[in-house]
Amino acid sequence: MSEREIASILKVSHMSVNRTMRELADMNFVNFAVVGKAHLWRVNRKSYAFKVLHKLIKEVSEAEEPLENLRETLVKNLPKALIKRVVLFGSLAKGSERPDSDIDIFIVVKNNQDKQKLEKFLDKLSNICLEVYGNRLAPYVLTEKEVSQKKRLKIISEVNKGLQVFPRTKG
Repeated sequence: MSEREIASILKVSHMSVNRTMRELADMNFVNFAVVGKAHLWRVNRKSYAFKVLHKLIKEVSEAEEPLENLRETLVKNLPKALIKRVVLFGSLAKGSERPDSDIDIFIVVKNNQDKQKLEKFLDKLSNICLEVYGNRLAPYVLTEKEVSQKKRLKIISEVNKGLQVFPRTKG
C-alpha cells in the first residue's frame, strides 16, 4: 500500500505516514519498495516484531470485556444474602464514561439492617474498584420500601435504563 493511500485512509499527512513507516521499517516490521513514483509498504510477517504484535493483538481480542469483568467483580464481592438487586447505571452503563468517571451502582436491600451490614462490604468493594479499575465506586443503596416510595424520581428511571448485574438477566 502506498504512503498516500495510507494517509488518505487515516486522514493524516503523507509525511506523517512516511515518518511512522520509516520507524516501523527500522524495527523490521515493514518492508519498503519503490514502484515507479510510489513508495509502497508491506508488512514483514516473518519479522519478530510482527509475531510479537500479532500475539499481543490476539490476546487482547480474546480478553474479557471490561464491563463483564466489572460485573463479575461486583457479584463476587457483594453478599448475595443481603442484596435483592444490583444495577450498573450512569455514564458507564451508557458507554459515555471518562477515565475519571465514578462507577455508579444501585443496590436494593430488604431492610435498613441489611443496608447497615452492607456498608463494610461496600468499603472493601470501593477499594477493589479503585485499585483494579482506577475509578471510585458510587453506590446508591435503597431498601425495597424506599424504592417503592421513590419510584417517580429521575434517578430511578436512570437506574431502570442501566445494566442489571444481579440477579443476572437472561440474554
